[in-house]
Amino acid sequence: MYKISSFTPLFFEPSTDVGAPSRYVQIFSPNDRILLQVFAYNESSQPSVFILDEVAGYMFTVNMMSWKMNSEQTLYFTEITALNNGIYSVEVNGVKSEVFRITDDISGTVLLQYSNPNNKMRNDAVFWVDGMQYFFDFRIPGGFKDDEWVFGVDNEQYTTSLNDVIDIYSIDNVQKTLTLGSSIGCPVWYAELLNRSLCCSYFYVDGIRYSRVDSNVPEMNVLVEGIRSYVFKQAIRRVLSLNPTIENNNRIIMRRVDDSLYRNIDSGKFKIIGYDR
Repeated sequence: MYKISSFTPLFFEPSTDVGAPSRYVQIFSPNDRILLQVFAYNESSQPSVFILDEVAGYMFTVNMMSWKMNSEQTLYFTEITALNNGIYSVEVNGVKSEVFRITDDISGTVLLQYSNPNNKMRNDAVFWVDGMQYFFDFRIPGGFKDDEWVFGVDNEQYTTSLNDVIDIYSIDNVQKTLTLGSSIGCPVWYAELLNRSLCCSYFYVDGIRYSRVDSNVPEMNVLVEGIRSYVFKQAIRRVLSLNPTIENNNRIIMRRVDDSLYRNIDSGKFKIIGYDR
């Protein structure tokens, strides 16, 4: 039996719901790395994987790497990248994904990258293979709006005998809302994967690390009744206390070590603290 990782940023299970499908076509940059993982259970051969060029009408075989997880389970994986601009789909053992577009025009999108510090936290994805860490790249339509910032503070105060209020400690914070979906919306599975990716310890939006606010989940907004296309809102907060060793390693793996293309190092202020993983 073969099973595609639920963290893979491609959609292989089309909706059976009634109504018109979303017109949004998934976008990736030629520089994004689409990490495809397939689990094989008690199988002696690797899965057959093809990339189909939907415009030219041809397909080519994808050579999968393998990693033996245990006596019964093997991981097959590859990173799809550097494709020419065009419309593509991926086929795994006869199961075809939704089409996606490779384009240099990535305006109106942000890149989500997510991983975990080990393989113990999930059984539906592998983040470390033979000591090497992997990040999933998931490009989504949307981003942050300035009018959806929420300012907050974590503090404790006391009142003096003269009725003055004094801070014992005070730490400010900013909660942002990540908007998922363009003016024409996006399919519901985008929110499913966003919610799943936020369960990872390392979650980045365009190279900046964030985390979920409390137990907040994507909030659905229906654009047009009867059309399976939606806009979602997700509350997140930036992570400011960072382990320098972990962050430096993550930036290298995410290809954010120079200012080339859109792989920019964050120039904002953040606090680096030292502690063991």
